[in-house]
Amino acid sequence: MNSRLSWRQIAAVASLIIGVLVNLPLLRLTARARLSFLPGAPDVGPGLAVSRLIFHVLFAFFFIEINRYVLGRKLYRNRFGLVGWYGINFILYVFLTGAFVALLVLWYPDRPMLVVITSYFRSFFVWVTALPIGYFLTVLQENRAMQAENEQLKRQSLQAQLDTLRAQLNPHFLFNSLNALSSLIREGEPKSQQYLAKLSQVLRYSLQTQQQTLVPFADEMQFTSAYSYLLTIRFGTNLRIENALPAQAPWLIPPMSLQLLIENAVKHNVVSNARPLTIHLTTDPTHEWIVVRNARRPKAEPTDGMGSGLSNLDNRYRLLTGKSIQLIRTDNEFSVHLPIIPLTSGQSLNQLR
Repeated sequence: MNSRLSWRQIAAVASLIIGVLVNLPLLRLTARARLSFLPGAPDVGPGLAVSRLIFHVLFAFFFIEINRYVLGRKLYRNRFGLVGWYGINFILYVFLTGAFVALLVLWYPDRPMLVVITSYFRSFFVWVTALPIGYFLTVLQENRAMQAENEQLKRQSLQAQLDTLRAQLNPHFLFNSLNALSSLIREGEPKSQQYLAKLSQVLRYSLQTQQQTLVPFADEMQFTSAYSYLLTIRFGTNLRIENALPAQAPWLIPPMSLQLLIENAVKHNVVSNARPLTIHLTTDPTHEWIVVRNARRPKAEPTDGMGSGLSNLDNRYRLLTGKSIQLIRTDNEFSVHLPIIPLTSGQSLNQLR
């Protein structure tokens, strides 16, 4: 069982403490007046003391929570700025305190000025205490969320490495590749040596990138070209991979992302003489997305595991860039859009290799 208090519970406890401390002198004065059997003045009566305590607790809780909500979501940025938001806080303080004062004046009409002055005085200290508490809780919440996201990224990276390793050692992939190589050698094809070189390149790249979160796009393109060559040898003219991506673009990309999308297209669509499949690799017109698209020709029997690879890839992009991949499915076409990750000035291609 998790014994950690929620942020709202922490705000409630802080509000109770603020309310008691601000009203403590009034509560003590009320107790003395009752014990000494003195006719209590309106500002020390028990009803007034309790009502002010309740009001200030709720008052503090309101300002802590509303500031935690607005500051945490940065809702003030595009509307009125931080200074404007605290100006709205002040207006709310004046309005809410005024509404409470109006009720107290109806309750104790014989001393209106005393009620007004003491109410605004105490509410002001509650307000100026609640604001920094709301800000402090927001900072703590953001730090905790950042720590949780970092931990999730580590777990996701480990899961991605495991998935990559499984893909590398996939017995179907190895069997198909070795079977195609055996056929080339048996037929005396001169392509057998080139096929073996491409297969070695694919396996070597998959092993080298196990510990990497991002790789240079140029390296990924070389790997994708080698992997595409293996597939075209296996499927012949039934499969075409048209790659219009820039080979030396200054981008970064999670390793084996394009390979996953090409593999999914081949895995879930019919590839035959009667229905050849073409996979297009390009960018969108704004050059913000890498686009991998193919015609939709679903197999009669759906392949197991559909969607898990795309979900994993989406999680990796979301954690690394804050953006999700885009899936566009129509009756005739399926496409995946990957956010382009530019290589920043502080990064070096040699450091990533």
